[in-house]
Amino acid sequence: MRGLRGVGRKRGILSGGLILVCVTLLHLRYLPPAFPLYCWPQPPPTPLSPPTTTTTTTTTAKSLSPPKVKVEDRPTKGKPLNKPGRDIIETAASLPESWVAMPDILHRLEARRQHVKQVCQSEGLDVPSVKYQPNAWEFLINHNYALVWCNVFKAASSTWMWNFNLLAGYTQEQLLKANEAPVAMARHKYPRPSVKKLQKVLNTSPPPLSFMITRHPLLRLVSAYRNKILAGNRIYKKISKKIIRTYNALGPPVPQETKDGRAPRHKVALVPSFPQFVQWVLDEEARGSNLDMHWIPQARFCTPCLVDFYVFAKMETLDEDANYIIFTSGINKVIKPKVINRSVGVSTEEAARKLLCQLSASQMDGLLHLYRLDFQLFEYEAESYRTCVGLKPTH
Repeated sequence: MRGLRGVGRKRGILSGGLILVCVTLLHLRYLPPAFPLYCWPQPPPTPLSPPTTTTTTTTTAKSLSPPKVKVEDRPTKGKPLNKPGRDIIETAASLPESWVAMPDILHRLEARRQHVKQVCQSEGLDVPSVKYQPNAWEFLINHNYALVWCNVFKAASSTWMWNFNLLAGYTQEQLLKANEAPVAMARHKYPRPSVKKLQKVLNTSPPPLSFMITRHPLLRLVSAYRNKILAGNRIYKKISKKIIRTYNALGPPVPQETKDGRAPRHKVALVPSFPQFVQWVLDEEARGSNLDMHWIPQARFCTPCLVDFYVFAKMETLDEDANYIIFTSGINKVIKPKVINRSVGVSTEEAARKLLCQLSASQMDGLLHLYRLDFQLFEYEAESYRTCVGLKPTH
């Protein structure tokens, strides 16, 4: 059964005929919405096969945002939450009434799974070792809808925390008026699982739909810097002061910016520059310290080489990937999607072009090494950022 790689049972392979039966039964409405993922005791070589029916509901551009837009960081005219100290901007997001994954989407999702397997095997990470163990800390398990999600911070995490809180029984009004952080609210309903508990859930039959959402490692780092350091997040003020003291040789600190990219109205506080912040992250890694959850490598945080994820969604294609998760699991009738935006003003991509090019060649080389597995597993590249700091292109 699917589960923790190197811990769970080995996969089996069934014939394509059973796949056709499962998909056909789904579209004849004899099976529940989530069933096509779980028709097989073991996943076949290409489980994300296209639907056999030709009747689809065309989704208009109004229903789906362009795939290239990053959901969490796009500028928006959303309605701010009317709570002191909250920096969230939320806008309603519409779902199509019905949605069928087209063959290209299914093939893309399956290709990602196979690529992750191949990289894990080539790196020798598909079996637990002393240095590489399954990490269950940030998983959320929803038994009612057979969903398992590893929450990668700064990768649509606020949006999907909203979804999982709705699935847990919270109302929109409770979530909007709550004084408690969404993550803390979620943990009242979704206790942190042990590795043993996660293994047991993933090895159930039929298995759950397990997924994680990935993001370009350097864009995720920039997003975290803007939200936690540059904006003067109070939780990170002590760290910021330490960074400024330790790395003053790398240049002066910079003025704190508000969430809309402007300087504060009152006394301007100083925060670490991006080069200072990056050097601190690299030195923390060199010292063997545990990196913050907002910029720890995704491969280390969710251990995808040891957890057999069924879907690797990406920020770059999140509209289609999210629809696949939502409609396959049947939660489309339950959730009321919202785009949760914690980094307004200029887009993360625009900010990244400016901030990443401020780094030295050695700092960029350090980041590429730190996030090497993220780049390889999730097929991201960094050529433009390499060249802007003077590093030679890789090809």
